[in-house]
This record gives sequence, structure tokens and C-alpha cells, in this order.
Amino acid sequence: MNFLDVFNEIQKGNYALTDEAIYGSLQNKDELVPLYGGNKDHTSTERRISVSAKTKKGETITVFSGEGIIISLDGSAGCMTYKTGERFALNHHAGFITVKKDATQKICLPYFALFFQNFYKNLSVSDGSKTLSLEQVYSEEFDLPRYDVQCNIMSTIQNIKIKLDALTSIKEKYLSVLSKELIAEYQEYQGRDVEITKCIDYISGTSNLTEEKNYQRLKSDGERYLLLTGATAKENSVVMLDDATKAPRFNDKEGLLVTRKGKAGTVRYLPKGRYTLNDDAYILYVKNDSPYEINLKWLSIQYKAEFLLYSSSSDNGTWNMTGFFEHTKIDIPSKKEQDDIVTNYEKLEKRIEMIIAIERHYQNLLQKEIA
Repeated sequence: MNFLDVFNEIQKGNYALTDEAIYGSLQNKDELVPLYGGNKDHTSTERRISVSAKTKKGETITVFSGEGIIISLDGSAGCMTYKTGERFALNHHAGFITVKKDATQKICLPYFALFFQNFYKNLSVSDGSKTLSLEQVYSEEFDLPRYDVQCNIMSTIQNIKIKLDALTSIKEKYLSVLSKELIAEYQEYQGRDVEITKCIDYISGTSNLTEEKNYQRLKSDGERYLLLTGATAKENSVVMLDDATKAPRFNDKEGLLVTRKGKAGTVRYLPKGRYTLNDDAYILYVKNDSPYEINLKWLSIQYKAEFLLYSSSSDNGTWNMTGFFEHTKIDIPSKKEQDDIVTNYEKLEKRIEMIIAIERHYQNLLQKEIA
């Protein structure tokens, strides 16, 4: 069976949906819908966007609805999520699959989304990140069991799906509460409308650490540093820096890692440690002579939008460090109020991490049932 025998052509999401466009749309004060892209799943709502938002090219976004399947075309290419009764938007890293009117009794969409993920994952190619073209999707043939068999198979694993859906709903509620933690009325302020340069400084990375060979050659008796490559990196390498290596050193301080390239403006808190970094990122830190006490994790939470505001308008943009430091001003509440926000935020983060761990358990059970 060919894809286009039973499905309509895939509707791709919008190009040029940059972080700047997304955050700018929040000023519209109208309905917000989830925004999905090339994710592994399309259930967690990390970002929302106004239904009347426009891309950086001035085009009004497409709002999807109805029954269908979201398929990732870039990033986690091939991953699929069944959707019904939800309004949402997509960037160009994903598309929406719908069934032809004369094929509704041939294919069970939840079955297809679940059992054909690996089929399309295996079709994707890797060039930095996994990609899947529409031509690949349309050209490959597949076999389907009878419609009643598909439905019967789905009914046998329905209990696991119900539990996963319930966990997703709970996680969404916690994420909503998490965002509301930022809406705080502070009682005491150390300063208002403070130029960020009065209390925060930065170090930039070096291109010398972008190639593996450049740090593999270093002497084994050098100092050990954690090499940072960007705010979204999950794994970092430990490298040895000797006296001859011209690389930034960040010693035994707290910091904020801000992505310069890619997901520009994404920020991550760094506990005290020994860090070096390549030119994909900056580290921000509190100046020794700062007249204000600042909890850096609070700064990353409270002013997340301001960091993203200085990302460029391209889809794979860069962070404008110069503009951020020239124009950003912040209100600085008392250190205790900052710490209270962080404490509450971390409690909610731990709850969400627990839910994600339980989700992973049920997902593993589901994969065993599929196998």
C-alpha cells in the first residue's frame, strides 16, 4: 500500500517561526495554542503561540485541528503522535497527516501512529540531525492488517495508553503552575530598572574547542574542565587544558550558559564548577563588585523571555550578546524573594521529573506490547 492511497498530502508547519516571533505573538492577548515541531513526542506543551501570530516573513500561522497524526520531519524524524480534538500550530520541522474520506475504514490512526514510528524513523537520514523528506514518506510502501484487526490490537493496549494520557495531563497542569510561579508581586526591591551590566558580566567561548582533535591532543597532566557546547546540551565532555591552550576557564563559580548558535538565547543554570566552552555559547556570572545580590537561577527563570528576545530572526539563529547587554534592564527584588521563587520552582521541577520517569516506565511497557 502506498502512503497517498489512504492519506492526504502532509500539511507542513510554518517556516520562520522563530522564538522572537513566538514571544512577540504573546502580546496579541488572544487564544494561545500549543506549538510543536520535530519533537520525540507532541504531548508536552513547552511553548504556546497566539492563533493570530505571524511568522518573521509576515505570514499568518496555520492552526491545525481535527483527527490526524503529527509527524516529525527534522530532529526526531519519524516520531508520530495521534491527535484528535486539539487545536495546535506546527513549525516546519513537523507535518500533519490526515486520512482520505474514502479510506476511513481502512486505517486506524492511533494504530498507525504507534506501530509505524520505527518504520519512518528508519527511513530518516542523519546530517547533524535526523531528517525525513516528504518524498521519502510518499515513496515507501507498507502493509496494513484489516481495519478490525488494527482496532482490536489497540483495544488490548488501551489501559496503558489511558495511563500515559493521564500522566501527560498531570504534567501539563504542573507545567502551567510552573509558568505561574514567575508571576510574582515582590514586596522589597534592591533596585528597579537596573542596567544588567552593573551586576552581570560574561565570558565567550573559543573556536579552538569545536574539533575533537583540538582537545584530544592536550597533555594528560593538564587541568580538567567540563567542555560546554550550548544551553541545550545533555552530555558534555571532560577536557584537559594545559598552560599553552588558549581556552576560557571558568573556575569554581556559578554561572548561566546561554546558547549563541542554534537555539539562540536558551539559558541554563550552571552550579559551581570548572568549565570551558566553545564559541556556541557564553557564560554569564555575577560581578565581584556587584552592588546587588542575585540568584542566577532566579535570573534565568524570571528573565527567560528577555534572553530569547535577543535571538536573531533566522530559524537557526544567533544570540545578540551586544544588544542584550546594551539594552537589558532588570528589577531586582530582595535576595530572599528570589530564593523563594527558585525553591518553589525546583519543587515543581522535581514533581515533573517524577512524572516523566513514570511515563518512561509505561512507554517501555507499551514498546514491549508492540514487540
